[in-house]
Amino acid sequence: MRKLVLLMCFFVLTMYTFNISLFAEDVTASRAQPAVNKSSGVNAVAADKSSDATNTSDIDGDIDYVDISMEATTFVKVKDSFQTYNRAMFTFNDKLYYYFFRPLSKGYKTVIPEVARLGVRNFFTNVRMPGRFFNCIFQGKFKGAGTEFSRFLINSTIGGAGFTDPAKKYFHLDLKDEDFGQTLGNYDLGPGSFLELPFIGPSNIRDAFGLIVDTVLDPVTLLSFVSPYATIGAKGYIAVNDISIDKGDTYEGLVENQIDPYIAIQDAYTQNRTKKIKE
Repeated sequence: MRKLVLLMCFFVLTMYTFNISLFAEDVTASRAQPAVNKSSGVNAVAADKSSDATNTSDIDGDIDYVDISMEATTFVKVKDSFQTYNRAMFTFNDKLYYYFFRPLSKGYKTVIPEVARLGVRNFFTNVRMPGRFFNCIFQGKFKGAGTEFSRFLINSTIGGAGFTDPAKKYFHLDLKDEDFGQTLGNYDLGPGSFLELPFIGPSNIRDAFGLIVDTVLDPVTLLSFVSPYATIGAKGYIAVNDISIDKGDTYEGLVENQIDPYIAIQDAYTQNRTKKIKE
């Protein structure tokens, strides 16, 4: 029974870490308040960032933070078959963020210097190369796969085990942010209904399945063979570290002053995923 509980905790933290990274790295937060249509076709902030902001910063150079910009507002039709459940789960996740993860990350941010936190993010981004590499292969993006492999070799050696990002700074090799949800979308598999997952946040049926595959491809998962506690600790630490680096306060920027924060997050997530699949 204890092993089952540990396994569930590990999976939840894995998924939470993935979505934290998604918001901290991929969602462009605007503090403007757009008009919101509460039907399935909704108006929301544009949700992406430039390719440069996708990448981790090199702690030896200028620190690049998440770009905060406003793009043209577009309409996205979102299937929301489980809206009653989704709204209840959104409220739970929102409280979890504000009353647990946010205070914890602020305390961590006070104690740990920014240069160290950026180094940690760079390290785990480098370690997680296999997921991006194989998803590039799955999508037939062989040049992207080569870029990921080259980045890994450069950053693992002259980058000090991945704590810095000389591959981007000196060789202009940008990270290829691919995951299995995008791979499925690349083969025209639709997103299905929107899902607000407990502890994890916004997703959909396609991406929820993709998260499971990405967990298998994540080298951090291998820590479970050493100890489930090690895996849970690593996943939780990555989540807190990522939140502490998010200079744009991305989640708060998306929900602040919104008529309907649930719709704002739903549409931002959907627009972001749609754009990434098309790239």
